[in-house]
Amino acid sequence: MDERRALLAVVLIFLVLFGYNFIASRTGQKPVAEPVDSTEGVAERAVPDTVSEGGLSAVGSGSAERVFAAPVEEPGADGEVTGAGLPERAIVVESPLWVATFSTRGASVTSWRLLGYEAAGGGYVDLVPPDKRGLELDVRYGPSVIETGRLDFRYDGPNHLTLVEGGASSLKFDAVSSSGVQVSKEYILSPDAYAFRLLVGVGGLVEPGARREVWIGWPGVVPSEKREDDNAIGTVALVDGKVARTRLRGLKDEDVERESGVIDWVASQSQYFVTAVMPEGDSFIGVETTGDAENRAAAFTAGLRVEGEAAATAFAVYAGPQDYHALREMGRHLDRAIDLGWTIFRPLSVFMLVALRWAYRLIPNYGVVIILFSIITKLLFYRLTHKSFTEMKRMQDLQPKLQALKEKLGSDREALARAQMELYKKEGVNPMGSCLPMLLQMPVFIALYQVLRTTIELRGAPFALWITDLSMPDTVAFIAGFPIHVLPLLMGAAMLAQQRMSSKDPSQAIVNNLMPIVFTALFYNFASGLVLYWLVNTVLSVAQQFYVQRGSTAARTADAATPDGAPAPSPPAPPMSVPNESPRAGGARAVQGRRRRRK
Repeated sequence: MDERRALLAVVLIFLVLFGYNFIASRTGQKPVAEPVDSTEGVAERAVPDTVSEGGLSAVGSGSAERVFAAPVEEPGADGEVTGAGLPERAIVVESPLWVATFSTRGASVTSWRLLGYEAAGGGYVDLVPPDKRGLELDVRYGPSVIETGRLDFRYDGPNHLTLVEGGASSLKFDAVSSSGVQVSKEYILSPDAYAFRLLVGVGGLVEPGARREVWIGWPGVVPSEKREDDNAIGTVALVDGKVARTRLRGLKDEDVERESGVIDWVASQSQYFVTAVMPEGDSFIGVETTGDAENRAAAFTAGLRVEGEAAATAFAVYAGPQDYHALREMGRHLDRAIDLGWTIFRPLSVFMLVALRWAYRLIPNYGVVIILFSIITKLLFYRLTHKSFTEMKRMQDLQPKLQALKEKLGSDREALARAQMELYKKEGVNPMGSCLPMLLQMPVFIALYQVLRTTIELRGAPFALWITDLSMPDTVAFIAGFPIHVLPLLMGAAMLAQQRMSSKDPSQAIVNNLMPIVFTALFYNFASGLVLYWLVNTVLSVAQQFYVQRGSTAARTADAATPDGAPAPSPPAPPMSVPNESPRAGGARAVQGRRRRRK
């Protein structure tokens, strides 16, 4: 039965871990059958001057009257670049948090480097893939598509700006297509935030009854580390109040995944960084996702319906790390872009993330914080784990009786099962009691796994010695190209010691050796912070189990000192005395008794 119980524990853990990852990696990938330009449920649009539910303060009116300017020159045919004789200009904007490069070709973003985060290959993390452009617009007007990314926009400002802390600056671009469609874009940038506003104006849509949609996109976010998980790379959108994810691993080249409905925001993300676009006071009507295998990124374009010949709208854009609090301040549940696990586990993941950040303020080492978390978790489950180890020891003590039942009823399985259950009931033993604490700790383990896997706090966070990044495996060397990770090996050794303490039955040696091997292989490429948590938990479990077994051994030794069936000897009774009697009176009465016996 111990062997079955151990195998069941292994199977359950595998189902929880691998089943969770398998299902999570395919969440939100199925295409939606309804057309992308569906407008069902889309509210009438209004353009406010601030981001709804928090975010950036407005600079500029965002009105349609301001956004149009005279064209650079007479337009040519749609699809050709207007102002083809003019050179493309690059505008560099510097802030304490980022350095961005804008281009007059399409009034787009060609680079967005984060000064606080270094890429593995050197330099700063850039949220725009090489040779790609962000926030380009397409105007889907009637049967045609006007690609404004091919237009040269007019820009009258300087080629280099340095943002002053506490202020905001704007970049204004405008252009016109050959069919007379006018496009205006204004970026409103703040030096102390990863978020900014984009005001867009479209005019000259004179054809009656034509489709009028503005589509905006981002070409994906390239992983900053080669070892980043492809399951964490993709796009995410809030569609009809639910999070829909399209992961890079599920995308094939030239495939287009579509979602339609009421879409509050859309984002491209890698494992630790995200770029999100949110229409202010309105919702997208559809989103299209495509994969970029060369850059390991997933791009999106999202559409917004406009009305009338001229319209203005505004977008809130976030381009930075997957910081839970920064995304939450943007409003409209943008923090749900961070994959913190299933809905049932997400509150626990958020709690652990907040607790980690709070503890880090007191102890500025996430490795030490993780060790403290493991100790606290162990204390919370101490009584339950103690009972589990006690049940395990009692099961070991029952092995001779169980073996006798197998020898007596081995050929009759039903009778053997009934006899075993009667024995368990008689002895008050629960055969599944030792598995319960491990299963109850799995939600904590999964929540911590998600926190370490997707949030920016642990990226590049050192602990001690060779552990320089708690979000990555603790590689100390390579042997024939194979990485050597120390923490999983230490964890496997601790689990092996625990299994040897749990059972000394030679018939269970295979299972006792199998579980540490399986767990070592399972954890080998996990983040070192997660392995550190489980290693400390295992070492504490070994200490607790040793304590339980030593107490049980001491109890058995005391019982063995008394012969079976014989009552324990009672201490001698004290001599009887009469209250209030003096010692002399008692002595005289004893002398008189001896005289009477001699007579």
